[in-house]
Amino acid sequence: MHFRSIAAITLLLSTFPAWAETVQTTDGRVIELRDDGTYEILEADEATDTTYVEHQEHFFEHHAGEYGQKRVRFMPIYKNVSDKKIIGTKFTARFLSAFGDEIFVFSGESNEAISPGQSSTNKLFYYFEDNQFIPGEAYDKLMPMVTNGSGTIEVSLTKIAFEGGEIVKLSD
Repeated sequence: MHFRSIAAITLLLSTFPAWAETVQTTDGRVIELRDDGTYEILEADEATDTTYVEHQEHFFEHHAGEYGQKRVRFMPIYKNVSDKKIIGTKFTARFLSAFGDEIFVFSGESNEAISPGQSSTNKLFYYFEDNQFIPGEAYDKLMPMVTNGSGTIEVSLTKIAFEGGEIVKLSD
């Protein structure tokens, strides 16, 4: 009888969960810390680029150079809504037709420093030159969009570098 009582109490105690504490980290993750030294990530609030920046109208224009070389110039523009100084960004830009079809995809980066509350500029930009002998290049694909003001540009940041060395990876 004594053995059955001990077995019943042991079984009953083993069904109770180990005491644990739930904490939320500064990056939004919710973690359960257990007394036995183990832990489990319960929720991971993925940071998005809108956590750090507010997208604004992109710099996107047609330009003819000093010697008549035709170009389409582009740079995403955004406002730093974080409380840290941004010193660099990596991004992917998807250029979509008026029908939503993908025309061109471009990955780039900007090493412009942007203080909290400030917006990026177009002092530095990417350009896609016309080569009249090679059809179907980026210039040829983007020219109708910039000329007609049609289509949309979807920009997503993939990484942000902050002053002090912190780098936030947002997506691949």
